[in-house]
Amino acid sequence: MFPNLGAEKRPVPYEILGRIRGHFVGRVVTLAAATAFNAILSVALLPLATRHLGASDYGIYGLVISIVVSVSAAADGGAGLLVPAHYGSASASERARLFVSLAIFAGIAASAAGLLMIVPWLWHRGTFSDQAIPLATIALAVALMPMRAITNISVMIFSVTDRGLAIAAQLAIQSLVTFLSSLVALFELEMGVTSLFIGAFCGQFAALSVGLVALGRHHVSSSPSRDWLRRAASASPTTAASGVVDGTRGFGENAVLTSTIGLIAVGILGHARLYHGLLMALSNAIGHNLWAKSLEEARNPHSSFEITRSAWPPVQIAITCAGIIFAFVGREIVDFIGNGKFTEAAPYVTALFVIALIQTTEQPANAIVCALGRAASATWARVILAGGSFIALYPMIVLFGIKGVIAICIIEAVVYRLYLRMLASRERKVPFQDHVAVFGCFAIFAEIVYVHWAVPPLTLQVALMTAGIAMLFVIGRRSISEMISAGRQIVLGQPA
Repeated sequence: MFPNLGAEKRPVPYEILGRIRGHFVGRVVTLAAATAFNAILSVALLPLATRHLGASDYGIYGLVISIVVSVSAAADGGAGLLVPAHYGSASASERARLFVSLAIFAGIAASAAGLLMIVPWLWHRGTFSDQAIPLATIALAVALMPMRAITNISVMIFSVTDRGLAIAAQLAIQSLVTFLSSLVALFELEMGVTSLFIGAFCGQFAALSVGLVALGRHHVSSSPSRDWLRRAASASPTTAASGVVDGTRGFGENAVLTSTIGLIAVGILGHARLYHGLLMALSNAIGHNLWAKSLEEARNPHSSFEITRSAWPPVQIAITCAGIIFAFVGREIVDFIGNGKFTEAAPYVTALFVIALIQTTEQPANAIVCALGRAASATWARVILAGGSFIALYPMIVLFGIKGVIAICIIEAVVYRLYLRMLASRERKVPFQDHVAVFGCFAIFAEIVYVHWAVPPLTLQVALMTAGIAMLFVIGRRSISEMISAGRQIVLGQPA
């Protein structure tokens, strides 16, 4: 008679949160929100930190962190090949043994590489810079390496198992801890440039802790497997080669810039890359949630990659919008955020947005290559490309400075994406889904050239910026309509 009597009705906000967790677009939005939170804190830290730190301090940070990134990428124990291929289909106990084996392998390799780095760095610490680098920063960098390597493995696992919410939790907590610990070290402890490394260390430790908790006790307490350790040893040379070459190229860029121009150039390029990194974090919010589904579509020979097609154009629209805006008012934005210390980075920010666009293309081809066993070929192709880029690095920097670095990065990104498409085409037909990215690259480049040579008045710049964004929305109208529809499904509870 009174069927609802005593029933507890959940508040509307909780119902919406439940739909977000259960809907693919909702999970993407959650990870995107964590990415936005990270971006906000990263940008908010700059005006505060630059009261005491300058471009040369950020140059030191960029130089040392490039080594950390190189080592942690190289010491993944072959996880980049083993996790996508085996983790998803393995049993629960086998998954745990795989993770522990990779974590032990990566932790030992990264720690050994870090310890080996200390002696030569201290012996030749003036080779690349005439500015002393504190020993504390080197010690913190060495401690960062194994933590970052193991955290990367956990992120790979969350990505292939469609656990974007765990990645969102890692990112949000890491961002908050990094922000707060950096401020405490800078303003309370007055530790100068070392404050940036303290923030990075505390944030990475927080991300690793969240990752281990999310994986669960059975993953952390399991014993390693000889079989997985043997496979890790077999796969690690391929991923290590890629990580070493990529990292060496990054370190080489910073070292050559330091020796030819100075640490200020490293700081300027590093600041420009901050904005590129924020856009790529947004891209990863899609990629981590979508990767498992893209792999499924790649394994289905009759698939037209509809899920993949619907997910990436919105990212490309967002990156293109950012590029168009920065092409016209980037100098003012960078000047405000960096307290006038990084204004020279503005033109490079816009060019790096073009690279971010290129890096979002050929997603079906990427999934086909990884799902059908051609990932090792793609990895070695990246090694060869990065090696060629490294060879061309010194003359390009000597001739063109930072512009030379960006030109190499653009060429490398384009060639690698074309190779992915060629490699995937050998397996099956690959649909083309990057109309928005192609338009965005040409539009941003045209605006960079026009603003540089014509120097139009502000009113004309605003008009051109508005026209470019309007044209972008026309080209991407299908994706915008799909986003609105997905948002309506989440809020109103309509079927997905």
